[in-house]
Amino acid sequence: MWSHFGDGSLGPPGTYYYERGEHVLYFWNLFDQVLLRPDLMERFSNDQLEILTTAAGTSLLSEDGRINAAAASDHLPVLFRLNLAGGAAYA
Repeated sequence: MWSHFGDGSLGPPGTYYYERGEHVLYFWNLFDQVLLRPDLMERFSNDQLEILTTAAGTSLLSEDGRINAAAASDHLPVLFRLNLAGGAAYA
């Protein structure tokens, strides 16, 4: 998940933004992840995985690009698609 979003995504680099006055701070985190058993990996494609930044036309990010907890949650949702039995399933 980190290599997909943190290194290669045009969207936010994580699903949770944490800011504190501590010595070591990483800001964006990926607490929310997709975990699949190895048998399902052939039905999964990285291009069918994204962190959502809008929901029903409402931005989940503030103007500075951080999560807008007042809009919905302090975590951004993860959307992915699996190709099951020839059709598509969403989770």
